[in-house]
Amino acid sequence: MTSGGVELRPRSPSSQKDSIQDEPPTMEPSMPHDHEIRDDSSSSRRRRRRPSCSGCGGCCCPCCVPLWQYGGIPEARGYALLAMGRGVAVMSNVVVNAALLELASAAAGCPVGDELRAIEEECTCDYECTGTVYGQNPLSLISNIAVVTGLLSAFFMPIIGVLLDFTSYRRFVGVLFSAVFTAIQAIQIAIGEDTWFPMAILQSIAGFCFAGMIMTSLAYLPEICEKAGQEKHTIYTARFTAKQFLVQASFLVLIGGLSFVFGIADDSVTTARMSQAINFALISVLFGVGWHVYTPSRPASRDLPEGTHGLGIVAYGLRQNVRTAKSIFREFKKGLRWFLFAEIFAQSTVGALTTISVVYLSSEVGLTATDISMFFLVTLVGTLPGAAISKPISTRTNPNVSWQLSMICLFIVMVIGAFTLPNTPNKYLSFIWGFFVGAVLGWFYPTENLFFSCVLPKGQEAEISGFRVICSMILSWLPPLMFSILVSNGVAAKWGMSIMASFTFPLGSVVSCACSRILFWQASFILIAASMLKFGAHESWEEILLESGRGDDPAEQQNCAEQPGA
Repeated sequence: MTSGGVELRPRSPSSQKDSIQDEPPTMEPSMPHDHEIRDDSSSSRRRRRRPSCSGCGGCCCPCCVPLWQYGGIPEARGYALLAMGRGVAVMSNVVVNAALLELASAAAGCPVGDELRAIEEECTCDYECTGTVYGQNPLSLISNIAVVTGLLSAFFMPIIGVLLDFTSYRRFVGVLFSAVFTAIQAIQIAIGEDTWFPMAILQSIAGFCFAGMIMTSLAYLPEICEKAGQEKHTIYTARFTAKQFLVQASFLVLIGGLSFVFGIADDSVTTARMSQAINFALISVLFGVGWHVYTPSRPASRDLPEGTHGLGIVAYGLRQNVRTAKSIFREFKKGLRWFLFAEIFAQSTVGALTTISVVYLSSEVGLTATDISMFFLVTLVGTLPGAAISKPISTRTNPNVSWQLSMICLFIVMVIGAFTLPNTPNKYLSFIWGFFVGAVLGWFYPTENLFFSCVLPKGQEAEISGFRVICSMILSWLPPLMFSILVSNGVAAKWGMSIMASFTFPLGSVVSCACSRILFWQASFILIAASMLKFGAHESWEEILLESGRGDDPAEQQNCAEQPGA
């Protein structure tokens, strides 16, 4: 999920050496190139004697300390702290979105909370509010926030990536984005009936800053890999993900527990205020220490032609992106080209899932902000078995087939939710659906990463990895935009079914409620991605590996989970 997810972005849109998704918990595959393992710690540090302790209970225990040492590489510890901060922020902003939706509905004259539940209990049909606020249906508020964030990211992230690669402002950009984002979280503690619309505007800016934070911090991953070596880097990556998962789950448990203790479980606005206050305190420490103490400034990672400066730097970097796109389209027709096409549609679906599901769970299922936080906790737990099954499925088939299967399963799970959740006798049964969504995402992300690492051409890792970031953002704004259009037009049959028919089969004609139609339409995007791989990347897995230059090395074949005769 998004954004809720652990987000997996390489170094920047124009240059990377690795690819790690900062979205749901994943187990990163080994990258194709090897590096010398180097220990940057000084000789005096290596001779330093650790305090003795017994068992694993002490903070100084030899079995616990290495989880935070990262081989003496400060950038790795900084990256871990920044990832933990982003994990807290993602979960807190899910709660804020639920509160914004309730406040917008109340401003439009729609019943909310206990009043809405009373109406639904008395009426045998589904209640739909026709009120508007600021000329829009309140249900489209959250999706419009995502549209603005997606458009800003799609337009500016390639430019920001150029600055990260061709200038020495990498750390400055990261600190700036983090500072603005943290300030917005502090301001949003004042969310309420009179302030919800300015807070919604700030939410769009915060989403853009969050994307910038991800891109900037991920620019340090290649250097971490070079210093630690590939084997240790893979271990560190798993630790990054585990810590982000642990912080996200702990934060949701904390918010849920406190909301019940203070009796505000049914008060979405008060819960959001409390969540943002705790969020602000935590990310101030995590971002502050992560950037100031452990993440140093770095010189430009790529050289510019002599005499290039100012806007010429941006123009040169963007031209490099265009050349990369042309090269991929002409030279890698069997695997990489189709992976990136599929990435465009798949990431637009998965990225919008958090946005659409908050609206869907709140308006159609009746979950409060506290309920939604618990829903996402269940989803996070579901990613664990999903990640566990990804490797054996990829081994028995191949990453191409496994990724297609994960997309089809995600489509099925989303459609089942569209059909069944509005009519469930108990709203908490939706948590079962959340678990299966998490399980499929836990399968989806590591398989996506494995597939990419296998089709990544040798010698072009930096260039292609950066271009993948751009592809993942191209259509990030489209699903929420279509959601807003459909809701604003009452989801008439000519809108809903014509769009659904353009992307999938006529099953959509039997989906009745508005949000169910939109959830089904959104799910169809993932089906398009799977179809592209099925009918585009139809060559054998051996041919795809040979195209990327990895088919002649037995070690590479094993890393890519190739099964003989697959």
